[in-house]
Amino acid sequence: MTYWLLYQFSGRLDRGKSAWWIGLIAWLMAGGIARLLSTNMTLMLRPEVWRDMYSASAAGRFLPSGDPTLEPRWLLMMAGGLFIAGLWLVYLSGRSTFTAEQRRYIATQGGRIAGVFGVIYLLAGVWAASVQPQAVKAGLADGFPGHAFYKFAGMAGYGWLALVVAAILLGTVAAFSKVASAWLGWAGVLVAVLIEIMLTVYRDGVRDVTLLNKGYDVWDRVVVTNWGVVGLFLVLFVAGLGVVGWLVSVVARAQKQMEGAA
Repeated sequence: MTYWLLYQFSGRLDRGKSAWWIGLIAWLMAGGIARLLSTNMTLMLRPEVWRDMYSASAAGRFLPSGDPTLEPRWLLMMAGGLFIAGLWLVYLSGRSTFTAEQRRYIATQGGRIAGVFGVIYLLAGVWAASVQPQAVKAGLADGFPGHAFYKFAGMAGYGWLALVVAAILLGTVAAFSKVASAWLGWAGVLVAVLIEIMLTVYRDGVRDVTLLNKGYDVWDRVVVTNWGVVGLFLVLFVAGLGVVGWLVSVVARAQKQMEGAA
């Protein structure tokens, strides 16, 4: 339904009609879905609430409350999507396929989006880190015997913080610069990738330390690999790459024929 609304939003804009209310409904629906996803991801860190949750409803209709990290995690997801989208627009502004006026407009709007939602994203991340249990903060700061990775994960949190600040400044430069430049776009892409890497490492550390404090060591699990399933996945993956490559070649040949006809 959300995707359908977004297509309607785009179609109405193409026809020169007002579409803000459709975009608002789609955004609210996406926010509700993100809320459910954030709750489910948070439940992975709270195995102690599962019994009461399913005792209340075997269908899982009642979600547990009282987790202080849920709201900032949800806000981090919502603001992060728009933040990265702004940086992507800054990258697109450096493409030669647009006119100078179009490139300037895309860079300005992308920079504004990246700057505004980057600040929200930054505050949400700091909020999420500040409400972590003290045992988790200590584990990320000092590490555990035999688990040096956790201390590195804690340092990745500071790396994320510095990179987000750099991305906000980059977006601000793009928003107020008079000329759209390709190097600014590529810098935005590089910073965005590094931000996601740092956040992934930090969140992995938070998850592992949280569960370790509850008696569950994710590094001490017996894993039995189903090689048949792995092999099937690899075969289908390679086949999918082949199909995508073929589709790209068809599109490229069609464009050449259209250019030749023109």
